[in-house]
Amino acid sequence: MKLLNFNYYWRLLVTPISWIIYGLGGIITSLTIFPIIYIAPIKKSLKTKISRYVVKFLFRSFIWIIKNIGFLTYEIQNIEKLYNRDSLLIFANHPTLLDIVFLISMTNLPNCVVKKDVWCNPVMFCMMRSLGYIKNSGDPEDVLSQCVDSLKQGDSLILFPEGTRTEPNETLVLKRGLAHIALRAKKNLTPISISCKPITLTKQHKWYNIPLEETPHYCITIRDDIKLGEFSHLNKSRPITARLLTKHLQLSLQTKEH
Repeated sequence: MKLLNFNYYWRLLVTPISWIIYGLGGIITSLTIFPIIYIAPIKKSLKTKISRYVVKFLFRSFIWIIKNIGFLTYEIQNIEKLYNRDSLLIFANHPTLLDIVFLISMTNLPNCVVKKDVWCNPVMFCMMRSLGYIKNSGDPEDVLSQCVDSLKQGDSLILFPEGTRTEPNETLVLKRGLAHIALRAKKNLTPISISCKPITLTKQHKWYNIPLEETPHYCITIRDDIKLGEFSHLNKSRPITARLLTKHLQLSLQTKEH
């Protein structure tokens, strides 16, 4: 019991420290490094590449810090499936706030879709534009077209097709936008399943809601690619094909027990 209590109170201490590091890191780089990149007289493509390297380094560093101070533990299964591969269409379930941090730190300079509020935040102005991330404008067709264009330009793309964080203990339901993007871009898909036990940092959990019993443990599994072949050759309309593909994608993300 004393050991459990020590573990809990230690996490109670390091939790605010972890979020202070995260917040200060974002603010400082948004006001220093990214404005320099944004105004630098270099090609836009090079600005994007440099900016994404910076974010990948920052996220990797953050994960390394919070693991080593005892905020969480994690394991990544089949990481070799991402090695030396570009222009991947990656999709994942979205149980916690830190999912995108893990995925960007693992992937080779990916693009992603960000909320309009983040894109329009004055502090994040230079960062978002330097990174070249896709703004969720609220127009599904516009977002879909930007995603397809990004893939055709050779970017990898990370999407959470639920549209928001997963509700604990509820059935996984994917929106069809992912399937439409895959079909239009003619891209195979790379599923990644994410689990966290005990669950934390969901929509129902505030940052300071700390699991009592044990340290949260993330398990991130890169699964085999899903080939479009059997779906792209179906003699059906695109909406019907997208619906069938979406059902298949949902099954591919069912998290197995670890």
